[in-house]
Amino acid sequence: MRKIGIGLVLVASLAMVSGCAVPTPTPEPTPSVEYDFDWFLSSGTDSQGAWVDGDEGAIRLSINDGQVSGQICNSWGGDIVISGSDVEVSSIYSTKMRCPAPKGIMDRETRFLSDLALVTSIELVDGRLRLSGDGVELEFVGSY
Repeated sequence: MRKIGIGLVLVASLAMVSGCAVPTPTPEPTPSVEYDFDWFLSSGTDSQGAWVDGDEGAIRLSINDGQVSGQICNSWGGDIVISGSDVEVSSIYSTKMRCPAPKGIMDRETRFLSDLALVTSIELVDGRLRLSGDGVELEFVGSY
């Protein structure tokens, strides 16, 4: 009888200790799948003024499972965290090829990636993706 009593005390003690030792994880914000799509820049404004990508090389942005990527001249990518209408794009990287054509593509690429790093807000309006923040507004249409 004494062995059973000691065993129950040990089991109860272990249950209490293990319950205290396991912290509850805090959930991380996850990207919203409603934005997971391929998008093409249709217009943008920043501290340099308004600009439109136009026909001289579409700027593509893809959002998929917490990653953002695309190709202008160079392939580029980064992390994206979406929480409600808040967005953070970070760890942006790019390959380093030189692209002489179309004219101005390298300037557009530099400008776009700099603007993308400044966005803090995301929304869908009439089927268009809008990214904005710190003087930057970028609008994209879906790729169908």
